[in-house]
Amino acid sequence: MRDVMQKGEEDSDLQRTLAECEHYPARQRLIRTMKVDGSWPVPRFQQPPTGVTTPTRLDPVKIAAYKNLLSLLHFVTRPDEDGIMTATNRLLDDQSEEGYLRGPIEHGLPQPHFDGYALYILYGFDMAPDARVKKAADWLISNQRRDGGWSMPYVQDVRYLDEYRHLKMEDFVRLMMTDERDRHDPRELQHIPSCHWTTMMILWGLGEVPSRRNSRCIRRATDFLLGRFFKKNPHSNYYMSERNWMTVRYPFSKCGGLSALNTLTKMGKGPDDPRMEKPIRWLVSQRYRDGFWTESNRPHMEKGQWITLSSLEILSRYAAKL
Repeated sequence: MRDVMQKGEEDSDLQRTLAECEHYPARQRLIRTMKVDGSWPVPRFQQPPTGVTTPTRLDPVKIAAYKNLLSLLHFVTRPDEDGIMTATNRLLDDQSEEGYLRGPIEHGLPQPHFDGYALYILYGFDMAPDARVKKAADWLISNQRRDGGWSMPYVQDVRYLDEYRHLKMEDFVRLMMTDERDRHDPRELQHIPSCHWTTMMILWGLGEVPSRRNSRCIRRATDFLLGRFFKKNPHSNYYMSERNWMTVRYPFSKCGGLSALNTLTKMGKGPDDPRMEKPIRWLVSQRYRDGFWTESNRPHMEKGQWITLSSLEILSRYAAKL
């Protein structure tokens, strides 16, 4: 209502909706199940087998934190509600000296796509003034590549060097967890194209600061991302198929055409760039006869509502520039 219909904060319908959000069962369940330390319990079936360690495994506790904080943010949860600051601070635990965050992948190598994910959440909960948040954003900006995009350091650049090309990913990652890693500087491998989905995730986070959207960094990144629309990702470890562009998914951490258009229009891309016309036509074509959008692979009523809202926001931003 606020973002699409331009309702003001004083509007009675908007006020009623915000009050209803506070009592939304899914939101209340997340608040209720949050532990004192700001984490959430992990179901037994999601817990890794005892004694089995793999460097590319996702930490289920951290993944739950990202997922649940994103949901709470979208459920219009206030930063001052019990437990929220404790939970958001956990995302900043073990921040590296360089500035990147130790994301949920257990190898500890830089995970800039999860940095973007975290920044989206942290900015949403009004943590922009925190020095740790600024340090994480500065690290991302300083590591933007020559083509305007970003990649996952080591696994999307050093990995392709002849001496490592024959290794399985897990063996390569284990090697990069040793002193072998110090032999390489990913910033020197600019001839390897950036990953458009890593770039999208970083834009998703960095772009939540409106004053940054007109910066050279953001303009270069949006041009890079739009130039890759409908193309195959050159990196096999992250949504490689070009079919991912033609999928409608929620939340936006599940990369696809909808998430890319959300980011591009939020960063100011509109009809003045002719490259936007085809993606916008694709989005309109995904609408069902009842006027709603839904997830491509597995229709879901609640997700369909978020997807429809996101689609309307995208089209509203695009139309505002006509």
